[in-house]
Amino acid sequence: MSTPGGWNRRLDKLQAALPEPPAGSPYWHDSFARLGYAFRVGDREPDYAAAIRAYGDLRPPYGDEAQRLHGHLCELIGRAADKTPPCSAAEFAVLAAWLADHGDALPTVNGWKNDLDLGDGATTTLSDLTWRAGQRPNAAGSGKVAETIRKLMTRYGKCPAPKARPVEGAALENGGPSSSAWVPSAIRDNSEG
Repeated sequence: MSTPGGWNRRLDKLQAALPEPPAGSPYWHDSFARLGYAFRVGDREPDYAAAIRAYGDLRPPYGDEAQRLHGHLCELIGRAADKTPPCSAAEFAVLAAWLADHGDALPTVNGWKNDLDLGDGATTTLSDLTWRAGQRPNAAGSGKVAETIRKLMTRYGKCPAPKARPVEGAALENGGPSSSAWVPSAIRDNSEG
């Protein structure tokens, strides 16, 4: 006689052998709707209702739009499951614009260029944060990016605008000779074979 554990292992193997339904299929729509109800995503995420409606309107053959909406719904439900604060696409755009305007003026940590202190002992680089903010507001991890930028805005508020670098041929403020900004270049070590 088989034990329940044996049957469960067999069912798990069969489940693993089945192909996964494509993004956009009714299976995923029903799953997202159930998870959205369970985590009350519609109450906390302003973009959820439009996203689940658009996902339900998809018809085969599923393409890039299905993948985009699938990722968006995964992100929205993931935020609810992780208890990450909600963020609409409009707010994400405002946060990304603030980072673009004030990112270069944020103070750095430990003398490392672009290493930002988030205030809780964690650090991030400006280039990584800028790249992530440049992604879609529904990309994976966008909720955590929004929360990081919110922390920076709360901590530093309106930073002074970054000073422009002198341009080659431009006169200095005191009317002295022109100066050019240091331009990083690749350095070749001739000792390398």
